[in-house]
Amino acid sequence: MDATAENKGYTLGLKNRETGQDTSKVYMKPMALYVPAVAAAAVAALVDTLGRAEARYVLTVTNNNNGVSVDKEFPELADVVDETGAADAVKELINIVRGYDEDDDHNVCGW
Repeated sequence: MDATAENKGYTLGLKNRETGQDTSKVYMKPMALYVPAVAAAAVAALVDTLGRAEARYVLTVTNNNNGVSVDKEFPELADVVDETGAADAVKELINIVRGYDEDDDHNVCGW
């Protein structure tokens, strides 16, 4: 990838499968999400935006530079708001996206 290309960051998103309502936030330095407390707080903020309804959820991480996106299903609200589970899920999703980046030789976003 061209070193002068603009960094578009990563998007962390959450969707309520029952209502279809979703929310997201772009992180220009997504490596901060490797810190469990930061990742858990980020997911909690997304849940709060959606209103903490009892439902199935899907958490998504997208590399905005190349469009690679992966997601993880959560069967209920308790699974999403569990700090350890949320932090682990964010880290897992970022690692999967980064794996695609490395396969395509597009290691971007300050990694």
